[in-house]
Amino acid sequence: MGIRAVINAPDWSPKHHRGEAKCRDESLTPSRRRDIFFSDESFALDVCNGTYDGAICPRRAECLHVAMVNRENYGIWGGMTPEARLALRMRYPAMPERWTWHPPSGDVTPEQQETQWPHAS
Repeated sequence: MGIRAVINAPDWSPKHHRGEAKCRDESLTPSRRRDIFFSDESFALDVCNGTYDGAICPRRAECLHVAMVNRENYGIWGGMTPEARLALRMRYPAMPERWTWHPPSGDVTPEQQETQWPHAS
């Protein structure tokens, strides 16, 4: 029996109208030669959440939505660690409209908080 995603990930490429997901930028890991979102969590969080270069990933909300619905247990998705996603799911069970990104400190600025899930396409 194989594991199947509940929803498929959207197109993360530059062709999408919201732009390319930052994780697809090859220049982020020239010397690392590995997937930062599974091997270097602190750097991946910095990239996703904009502390690395001052720009939040334009696809962060969609990424988090995919991870939450599919119950991803590993890696950085949508700017959150597996533990943070689990805590969010436990705090708001069966309430996907409340599954939005929260910074580790709990302080949310209006620019950081996405209030609605964008529809993946």
